[in-house]
Amino acid sequence: MAHSPDHDPALLILYTLLCICTLATILSFFAGPVALLLSSYTPAAVTEPPGCLSGAGADMSGTSPVNVKILAVNDFHGQLPDGQTSNKRPVGSAPVLASYLKTAATVFGPSRTIIILPGDIIGASPPESGLLYDEPTLLFFNEFANPCCTGANGPRDSGCNMVATPGNHEFDRGTAELLRDVYGGNGNSTITHLTDPYPGSMSSYTSSNVVWKANGTPIFPPYVIRNIGGIPIAFIGADTITTPERLAPGRAVDILFLNETESINHYVTEVNRDGVHAIVVLLHEGGSQKAYEGVTRDGVNVTGRVTGIVSGLDGDVDVVLSGHTHDFTNAFLPNAAGRPVLVTQAYSYSKGYSDVNLTLDPISRDITDKSAQVVIAYADSPPGTFPDPEAAAFLAKDRQVVAPVVGRQVGVAAQDITRDENAAGESALGDLVADAQRSVMGTDVAFITTGTLRNNLMKGNITWGDLFTIQPFSGTVVSMKLSGQQIREALERQWQEPLPPHNLAVSGLSYTYDATKPAGSRVQEVLVGKDPLDPSATYTAAMMDYLSIGGDGYTAFTEGTLVTSGPSDVNTLASYVGSLPQPVNMTIDGRIRWIN
Repeated sequence: MAHSPDHDPALLILYTLLCICTLATILSFFAGPVALLLSSYTPAAVTEPPGCLSGAGADMSGTSPVNVKILAVNDFHGQLPDGQTSNKRPVGSAPVLASYLKTAATVFGPSRTIIILPGDIIGASPPESGLLYDEPTLLFFNEFANPCCTGANGPRDSGCNMVATPGNHEFDRGTAELLRDVYGGNGNSTITHLTDPYPGSMSSYTSSNVVWKANGTPIFPPYVIRNIGGIPIAFIGADTITTPERLAPGRAVDILFLNETESINHYVTEVNRDGVHAIVVLLHEGGSQKAYEGVTRDGVNVTGRVTGIVSGLDGDVDVVLSGHTHDFTNAFLPNAAGRPVLVTQAYSYSKGYSDVNLTLDPISRDITDKSAQVVIAYADSPPGTFPDPEAAAFLAKDRQVVAPVVGRQVGVAAQDITRDENAAGESALGDLVADAQRSVMGTDVAFITTGTLRNNLMKGNITWGDLFTIQPFSGTVVSMKLSGQQIREALERQWQEPLPPHNLAVSGLSYTYDATKPAGSRVQEVLVGKDPLDPSATYTAAMMDYLSIGGDGYTAFTEGTLVTSGPSDVNTLASYVGSLPQPVNMTIDGRIRWIN
């Protein structure tokens, strides 16, 4: 009878040795493939969701350059619907922009394309987004996220293709609401949630210079790392330090906005210690430049705060994706080391995006080449003539939810009432909105900063939604007591350095200014009604709460005395428009005059 190795010690030893030899032979045969597999393994993959390829597209030879595409959308402001124009052609909307972005992402493929949102993606939004606390906009951008993006509450992954930084308008409803926007949850809102519960943003938010007042720590991670082709890229966020003066009272009492350049440089040093030298900054501050078509040019003049910020940046900073000024920028500007930094900005309101191409060197692990084009998302030429069907279906669902509110008719416009200003700086729409605030609050005069006018009022039926699009801030109209001297100082402030971002529209008063006089002495005759302004008299004035705290740099208003708070900006305008004889016929009436 044959002996079993389980029962014969000698046979057991011989059997064991035979198995070891056989296993060694098998492992030797597969040694090459196994080593290759282990070399491409990343520990982060353990926590990645299905379908996530962290660091996808790595070149295993380690010598070939790696191409990366960045698609940057700044100052979207919830512009999901259409209605925008550029060069007298229709542009933008969620479906059109989505078509452009998805087409551009096919150039290098999804694993080497990153979508960047440099601030003001939400806030001052049309009703399709603003009435639903801008959840629709963040849900729209979530559709671009790859499987590696698990949202702010999930594990951070270097393969996620979405990075964002907050701009000043992300704080319009306060810090707590911004955190809900990012991290998710329905909060105490009574709005309809297109996705219930609201899941938050799938983008990784970063900010190096916005910190908690209590302990000085950043409210979001100061930077995030993305791994493209095996090479790490640091994305460092920063918001304009001017944000507090652009917010309504109480919106930023728990946070501080630190110097942008110093904050960015601090974290450049930190990522350098970790061996990261490819550095991209998301900066919600910008400038202005004469627009042109094509790739980035050298020596093109750029003005604005962005130039000073870039000039102080660490020499390792390669790219600055800017925003805030709603303008065109595509230029090389020198950093503190004199090295060229690619600086871009692509208008606003879904009109376009910055298409940035980078080349990474796997040896130095740095950016060796960079260029960009600012692409206008025209709706009347491909790919805009083929709007993205998923985005179109999403927008249709969104519009159905807000239709009962935005469709309510409040009046009729006899002609277009626009924010286009004459040579003196007066517009028909500015006059209308200022008149509305003075009438509803029953004051002597009223002031608005023209930056609050976000759209025109077109001829025909006027709906509540039309008025919300003009004033989407959900601010409160207040009345104040001001001296005549304080009123004069506020008017003079329009020409004093640093220049306010927007001039004033007025109601209840008229004035003449002399453009040839030095700043501070340009205002000449001022009439309240038909009477000359009395510097020592007290007047009542209506304005937005934002302006009452010195918004846009009009600090003279902070010296007044608050009397009472009234309705919201849009309800004030709706009430006034509805009270006027129909159709509404508003034209520039010469309440602002100038001497040249």
